[in-house]
Amino acid sequence: MTALFHAENINKTFNIDRGPFKKSQKAVALKEVSLRIEKGSTWGLIGESGSGKTTFGRVASQLTLADQGTLYFDGTAYDLTKDYALGDFRKSMQIVFQMAANPLDPMRSIYQLLKDPLDLNFKMSPAESHEAILKLIDQVKLSPDHLNRYPLQLSGGQRQRICIARALATQPKFLILDEPVSALDVSVQGQIMNLLTTLKTELNLTYLFITHDLHLARKFCSHIAVMKSGEIVEAAPVEELFTCPKSDYTQHLLQSL
Repeated sequence: MTALFHAENINKTFNIDRGPFKKSQKAVALKEVSLRIEKGSTWGLIGESGSGKTTFGRVASQLTLADQGTLYFDGTAYDLTKDYALGDFRKSMQIVFQMAANPLDPMRSIYQLLKDPLDLNFKMSPAESHEAILKLIDQVKLSPDHLNRYPLQLSGGQRQRICIARALATQPKFLILDEPVSALDVSVQGQIMNLLTTLKTELNLTYLFITHDLHLARKFCSHIAVMKSGEIVEAAPVEELFTCPKSDYTQHLLQSL
């Protein structure tokens, strides 16, 4: 299979401020992380809290600059120490966050929130923009009536559907899903995961699914990468990893089930 996403040797260190009378301390978040994701696959990235999963997602999507590293995405090499702003890179790769309320401006209507990424990335007439918004709201299984509401008037599951719709607005090839259902009720989690499965097939998407939920990762993903202390310690097809884990750390994680 063709690799749509190939990260190589990514390093990221943060400076931790320890107060006015102490020297700042360096914390290694990512250490020589490499990951290859084939087009059309769904990779899971699992590990304990603080293992570097979210940092990897933020670096890969250019929300945080790396100290070192290269991403080969759709045949083009990108230096992850540089910001590519609103180019094709940003349009082709989008991220859906854990807390759906945070990315949504409470003072803007759902219609305006869906219109913003269209205005930023495409030259559309008002009629074309309106038609695109209606298509987006339909893709995430909400009705046009929701377009006149505001984020605080929606449930958590509905807000996450709007975040997914905003991510789809740029017509991406690759979605990073960072704990997209962990803040939702169990029944709503299932609905959102079913939606993501449907969208993947309909839109020919590729996913990186960041999660601490091993049960969910096993059901949803085709491959799994295991991260510990900023390093990927194991990567394999999902059933191979769950039945024959090679690293001691993966065995420890699976025992927690």
